[in-house]
Amino acid sequence: MNAGDTLLGLDQQGHLWMVLTSENAGGEVVVANLTTHSPEKYWCSERCVIVRPGEHPYPAHDSCVFYRDAFLTSASVLQQGVDNRTYRMNEPLSAPLLMRIRRGALDSPLTLADVKAAIRKDSLRP
Repeated sequence: MNAGDTLLGLDQQGHLWMVLTSENAGGEVVVANLTTHSPEKYWCSERCVIVRPGEHPYPAHDSCVFYRDAFLTSASVLQQGVDNRTYRMNEPLSAPLLMRIRRGALDSPLTLADVKAAIRKDSLRP
């Protein structure tokens, strides 16, 4: 799994899941998903990162990154899910969109500390 890869099938709700980091020394990556943008929801504040149709082939409507559910997971488990067709790869994120989503994760009060640390560490890699 590479930063920017996207997958379907990690949940039963049809969300697009995005790999936000490269694999770390422990074999883990950070993943987060898109959910419908709803300004009345607490996670859709002025700080939420909105992905609009056309910025990526998947969303058919304004969607935001649900940082509250972002987590570290095994890259090999994700790859195994792709290999056995439990998960389906989708189009990768563009480099500018990936960077915007990563910056949003660092700015969001909903992002867990271990997720922020993994993103910061990955940002320091050459």
